[in-house]
Amino acid sequence: MKIYMKTGFDYADIEKIKIVGQLSEKLSDRLHYKDTIFIEYVQDYTDNYTDDLYILEYNNSNYKIATGIKSEYTIESNNNGLSVRIYADRINIVDVLKFVEFSIINKEKTNSFLTKKSIGFNVYEDQELLEPLISIATNDKIIKQIISSKSEIIDNIITNKILVNSQEPYGMEIYWQNDKFIFEYNHIQKNKQEFVFEIKDYYYHLYVNVNDVLIFVDKNSFYFLDGIDDKPKKLINIDIGGYAPIRTMDFGDKILFQSYRNQSNINIFVKETNKVISEFE
Repeated sequence: MKIYMKTGFDYADIEKIKIVGQLSEKLSDRLHYKDTIFIEYVQDYTDNYTDDLYILEYNNSNYKIATGIKSEYTIESNNNGLSVRIYADRINIVDVLKFVEFSIINKEKTNSFLTKKSIGFNVYEDQELLEPLISIATNDKIIKQIISSKSEIIDNIITNKILVNSQEPYGMEIYWQNDKFIFEYNHIQKNKQEFVFEIKDYYYHLYVNVNDVLIFVDKNSFYFLDGIDDKPKKLINIDIGGYAPIRTMDFGDKILFQSYRNQSNINIFVKETNKVISEFE
């Protein structure tokens, strides 16, 4: 099993592709597949392209990495193993496992589903319209069928609880299980784990300290988790701007947010009230 990911910042998808690698090994064992499986994920975190690209290949587990989807970047087949190649804004762990399962079960005919696909650029106000790119991809109809399919094997292996981030000797820990991220507080005094929060997916997380974690669900919305506080969790909106994660500074009862790309963009979050202060006199 080989995995590769290309991205620009410490997004949650880095953890997701690691989980995909672990569970794909279990999946290939259950399906008695002994050859190499290569999973490659190039994250379109700047949202350059209008559509996602999925390539499921048989007899090509070449470790020569694709650096983009432009036609001049080619990957020659090494006539060995399977590959699952993804160019997307985000991935879903269970969906990628379904791609792996489909490729193993249908390996002899996987390449027959490869077709030409036109992918255009997202156009912003300061950009000119560019010509769409033509790439080889697995047929969109097949991809939708795979994602909507059911798998008893995958339903079984995702019950494994996987540690994403540990804290020693105490603090907020992150796990993944049954297609959800689970946040638990590790109590050294009580010698137990206490459930705090769960969410199906998120953009990235930031540890303010061992107890406090910010869970950004997108560029401008987050949950504040306090390991010693059991009050209901509230989704908080903030105008950060840009796609890069923010910088934080902990001031006890307050957290200072600073935009990574625009350092003059400063906000203060008040923990007690769950309020963001963005205007200052």
